[in-house]
This record gives sequence, C-alpha cells and structure tokens, in this order.
Amino acid sequence: MKTRNRVRHLMFTTALAVALLPIAALAQAARLKMPDFSALAAKATESVDIDLDSNMLKSAIGFMAGANADPQLAEQLKGLESVTVKVFSFAEAGAYSLQDIERVVSQVQSAGWKKLMSVRDREERVEMWMREGDRDGGMFFVASEPKELVMINIAGKVDLAVLAKLQGKLGVPNMGINAQLGLGATAPAPAPPAPPAPAAPAAPPAPPAR
Repeated sequence: MKTRNRVRHLMFTTALAVALLPIAALAQAARLKMPDFSALAAKATESVDIDLDSNMLKSAIGFMAGANADPQLAEQLKGLESVTVKVFSFAEAGAYSLQDIERVVSQVQSAGWKKLMSVRDREERVEMWMREGDRDGGMFFVASEPKELVMINIAGKVDLAVLAKLQGKLGVPNMGINAQLGLGATAPAPAPPAPPAPAAPAAPPAPPAR
C-alpha cells in the first residue's frame, strides 16, 4: 500500500510539474540573458547593477508607498516579473565591445518582440523593443555611446505609460520615453516667494545743540 501511494504521489507531482512548465516558460520569455559584465564594472568609473525578481519587486513597491506615492503606478508594478538595469560609464572610449550588445539584441530579434525606437549614428545607438502580453510581456532598452553603456530589461505586463512613470524609480534611468509619448519634460515647481526684507532700524535722534 505504501509503495502504491508513493507511486501515485510521484505521478501526481510529475504531472503537476509538466502542467506548470508552459507557465514558467512564459514568465521567463521576456527575461533576457545578460552577459557577465563584471569585467566592465571593474574598468568603469561608475556602474549600476540592479537585478530585481518578483519577490524583490514586491518589497520595493512597499518601500515606494507613502503620502506622495502614485497608487496607480504601484498597482501596475504588481504585474512586473523582473527588472534588470546595467549602466557603465568609462573614462576612455573603447572599453566595451559591441558584441556584448549584439548578444542581447539577438534575443529580441525573434517572434513576439517589436522594435519601437531606433537611433543610430557612427558613435551612438539607441533602441527600444517591446513584447506585448500579460504574462510574457516585457521591454528591452539599449543606449551605447563611446564612453557609456545602458541596458535595461523588464519582464512582465508593461507599457509605455508605465515605463514613463518608472523612470527615476527602482534604478531605471531616463530613457526619453516622455518625448516618445509627447509628454515633454515635467516643469519644476515654482519657487516660493522670498520673504520681505526686514526694515532698517531708525537712526537715533541727533543730540540737541548747545
């Protein structure tokens, strides 16, 4: 009897694992494999390396809550599976190889991904790719200059409106999405008026003449 129960349990566990495989594959469809950039980080004058999974994102959303929090953004961030940010700045040009970029770009040059933005010249390359979907959606952004490299990958339910609000949060730098949406830069709040200068003290009366 014990052997039969063990066999049934094993069959159930195997069947459950097989059934969940497509779901796990979907969740990882938009999470790209980044190269090991430890060598670049060692040469960079400044570097940012952020890799948040779904559990870490839940904690980050909790930290973002507060009196000035955007409740709509917090709700939208719940649909994210991961956020990966790589930023490197160098003192000299030529510190990284374009092969590092192509290794990641080749992953989005496949079915399901759509290029939304592409700017290239001799020394600069900016691209943004999107993958639509509630469970397998995502975004990939790359900006390369002779002395700087930025790569961002977000997996999960995401759109341009969410990305625009996400800039400056969770380590995500400005990607120029506001310009893409025609939102423009946010005007700074006007400075409060300066308080009036205190009145000068009255001069003491002159002594009486003798």
